[in-house]
Amino acid sequence: MSEHQLSETSVPIVPTAGLWDRGEVIGAAVLAVAGIAWFGWAQEDPPAPWAPYLIAGSVVSALLLVALVALLVRRLTTPGSPMADPRVRRRYWLTVAVEVVLIVGGNLLLAAVGHQAYDAAWTLFVVGVHFVPLGKLFHARGLALTGVVAAVVAAAAVCLGLAGAVAPSAAAGAGAGVVFIGYAGWVLGRGRRVRTGDVR
Repeated sequence: MSEHQLSETSVPIVPTAGLWDRGEVIGAAVLAVAGIAWFGWAQEDPPAPWAPYLIAGSVVSALLLVALVALLVRRLTTPGSPMADPRVRRRYWLTVAVEVVLIVGGNLLLAAVGHQAYDAAWTLFVVGVHFVPLGKLFHARGLALTGVVAAVVAAAAVCLGLAGAVAPSAAAGAGAGVVFIGYAGWVLGRGRRVRTGDVR
């Protein structure tokens, strides 16, 4: 009897589902869509040599989106969602509401003072900052770090614009696109590493 119990407990159980975190996959898919949009915004006034790279960035974003959606459709993610918790939903929508107000208010102010060229940088800065509380809310440190990097990119875009080196929209758009596809790719790769570890 004891030997039978020992043999049962000593056999490793290899999970066949839930290899990717559902919340992370959904967030990464949203950022893949955002990557397409930001690479598009970067094409507003980019240096000529950037054009093919911006198009390539949009293509990579689209491919990542397809891969992430496939994971959701094929049910290769964990079940459930933190958004099922009413408290999480309230905090999420409050954070998003503050984000929207800051973006719209900031862009209106920039328009009033004649600096619409910095709309993209301001928008990216707010988007990046709002990822920090969302990362804490969803226990996703990768998302919070992505927000910090996005905010730094936004500040760099402002500096480049003030120096006359690159249009702020190009710098912010390209930088945001790279950061967002980086996060989407990290989530996709992270799931694969978890899968490899489970199999071992």
